[in-house]
Amino acid sequence: MKIISLLFLNLVVVIAAPHASASDEHKLQRVILEEIIHSVKDVKDILKAEIFVHKVISTEHCTNMNFCKAGNLLSVFKAEMLGLKENDWLLPRKLVAYTRKIHCQEPASGDLITLHQLLDNIHQCAQKEYTNI
Repeated sequence: MKIISLLFLNLVVVIAAPHASASDEHKLQRVILEEIIHSVKDVKDILKAEIFVHKVISTEHCTNMNFCKAGNLLSVFKAEMLGLKENDWLLPRKLVAYTRKIHCQEPASGDLITLHQLLDNIHQCAQKEYTNI
């Protein structure tokens, strides 16, 4: 009898456990986008290096796939390489968090832009996506 009541209690706990709703997912996405926007601003203020990178995201193509590619591209750079402190270089992690359900490939060779311009594109796209959620 005790075993049956324990099984029933476990079943009730599993069924009553909270599930993430679509609105909770949207709230999380908005929070992450907000963090991306602030991180880009902070990095742009500190960044002094003139580095060229592939243009993986543009203001005309603000897709989750392009956010994913930008996260992968930026994750190659270490904070020290950019003249940043480790705790100032969280942008790649935040982009990965925003696109956590997407698996993207490395960017194909294409147009090169400055890292500063890439950050501007990420900032503008994050703002667009923020207003659309």
